[in-house]
Amino acid sequence: MAGPLDGIRVIDVTEGAQGPWAGALLADLGADVIKVERPQGEMMRQGGPRKNGFPLPHVGMNHGKRNLVLDVKTPEGLETMLELVRGADIFMENWRRDVSARLGLDFESLRKINPDIVYGSASGFGEAGRYGPLASTDGYSQAMEGYYSLNGPPGGPGERPRFIVIDFTSPLTLVQALIMGLMERDRTGEAQWVHCSQLRTLHALAAVRSEEYFASGEVPEPMGSASAYCVPSQAFKTADTYIAVDCPNEASWRAFCTTILLPKLADDERFATNALRVEHRAELVPILEQAMLRFEGHRWLEKLRAAGVPCSRVNMDIEDLYDDPQVVANSLIVTRTHEDVGWVRTNEVPWTLSKTPAVYGPLAGKMNEHGDSVLAEIGRVPAGSTAAS
Repeated sequence: MAGPLDGIRVIDVTEGAQGPWAGALLADLGADVIKVERPQGEMMRQGGPRKNGFPLPHVGMNHGKRNLVLDVKTPEGLETMLELVRGADIFMENWRRDVSARLGLDFESLRKINPDIVYGSASGFGEAGRYGPLASTDGYSQAMEGYYSLNGPPGGPGERPRFIVIDFTSPLTLVQALIMGLMERDRTGEAQWVHCSQLRTLHALAAVRSEEYFASGEVPEPMGSASAYCVPSQAFKTADTYIAVDCPNEASWRAFCTTILLPKLADDERFATNALRVEHRAELVPILEQAMLRFEGHRWLEKLRAAGVPCSRVNMDIEDLYDDPQVVANSLIVTRTHEDVGWVRTNEVPWTLSKTPAVYGPLAGKMNEHGDSVLAEIGRVPAGSTAAS
């Protein structure tokens, strides 16, 4: 079944995670993505963890793509790249600022040979400003944007979130921008340059924390699992484990009080509204913590869900998440095999399309694995010669 991007050709010269996973998502949606890799190999080939000698992050984040090795710093390599661009719909890069112009592969240069090209740039800190030329990583970007300062126990120094936040959210915004670029091109006949930076994406994700600061004038601090603006909204220890409970409105608060066998708590004037519960957090939370120790987590989850109170088991490790019945029911984990690596589990795309669902291509393999066939399509080499390993 053809995907929604069937017929779209993408030239992907990105490295790391931010760009490559965006390219993989485009491939999942049906695009023909050609990964153009430098002769030394892209940076993720050097990393880990590894399985049978293959770096799993590279294998997973470059799935569904055809691989071609080119040295665009040579006249022949650059000429071949420009020939590829002539037949492409999207060109995507995440070089440091000014590298594309130095190579002759910037937007203005490519638009001259292909007026229909949608040019996508992914960066750490955007095109302007003194940080623009700097290299970026997920942890570095989170620290700079203030994410470290908001995590960890109350009164603590702040901690790094263990999930890789920005390297897997900025690709989503890049994919959206590229698709919007294609839509505008089809509507008006004009191509454009789209930018996505980790800084811009993190700024968008930090909207609620920013609003808290602007409204109160107080700098948000680490609060463990608790919410600054809603009480109760945090993890509670039960007789055997932790569960997360959230009461976003008065109906769920009253239901929660009834379920934990403290119905009179809902009528206590100190806790009558969420604003008052936030104000009197220090008095309320210990009462709730003591009550939650009464039963085991699975019993509380059954009772609270029946009462309509938002709650969840706190998955204590990643395997709990993979085995969660809701994850399994929605097929959020894809198991695939690789001839050299063996079986690999990767995450589903974040969208569901009823008519054109995602189709997962093979996991990334050897460098230049598809070099001969890609070059043959543009008349550069005869098909059938041996690709580099």
